[in-house]
Amino acid sequence: MTALAPLLLFVTWLTIRDLHYWIANLFCPRRRVGSVAPSDHPGHDGVWPRFQAPIQGNDSRSPCPALNALANHDILPRSGKHITYKQLSHAIQHAYNLAPSLADQLTASAYQLDQGRGWIDLQDLSALNVIQHDASFTPHFCSDQSVPHPDLVDKFLSHALNGKSLSLDDIVYFSGFRRSECRRTNGQYSMTWSFLHQFFRSGNGALMYGDVKDLRVWLSEERFPDGWEPRNRGALGHTILQAMSMLLIIEFNINEKQKLWSEDTALYEVRDL
Repeated sequence: MTALAPLLLFVTWLTIRDLHYWIANLFCPRRRVGSVAPSDHPGHDGVWPRFQAPIQGNDSRSPCPALNALANHDILPRSGKHITYKQLSHAIQHAYNLAPSLADQLTASAYQLDQGRGWIDLQDLSALNVIQHDASFTPHFCSDQSVPHPDLVDKFLSHALNGKSLSLDDIVYFSGFRRSECRRTNGQYSMTWSFLHQFFRSGNGALMYGDVKDLRVWLSEERFPDGWEPRNRGALGHTILQAMSMLLIIEFNINEKQKLWSEDTALYEVRDL
């Protein structure tokens, strides 16, 4: 019980802060296009620091394109090493316009890897069921989950029904397809009874909808497209409450037994031969 006290205190404080940001967003003017990132931070007016691909075998990267892009643009240390939680939270908050409460919540998932150091390397996040989960959209069954796999990105983005942008309905469909696919092909599939991990997976999906062209650059090259800025323009950033509402919409509409698109049905038939 004593060990749970700090966790409960953290969750309570996080919830109070997030409610404050959510209410403030209702009354404060939304950020103007071009000014979603503050003028003294990278990304203002869609201008990002110079991109540099990681040096293989030297730089540390994670399964998360959002974090890798920050390192590739030198918003997080370009090496991807010895990153403090304050650095991590601050970077994702301002680059993606997240409320401080949501940035802190997302950062907290890395604490289990800390080992008392007070910092992490991005590669540490490759541990299963921290950021990377079974039925992930892009880096499944890959020997190195810290590098982009364009063929898997193409497969994911091909499920944009209108061909231009991924909607929440597209995310719901693809989530059900991926879970069903992984259950069939992965003998060590870990999400059958893991509701927490299912919700985390849906939470990631809730942040990955939008323009296919921009998503392709972000996911396959792990860089920010020229002129890109976050779609959410809340004055105090995207809150936990907002993220949770989208997560629940996705999670409670996922159906692993749904009728598949013809191309996905064909894929199953080939595998069953």
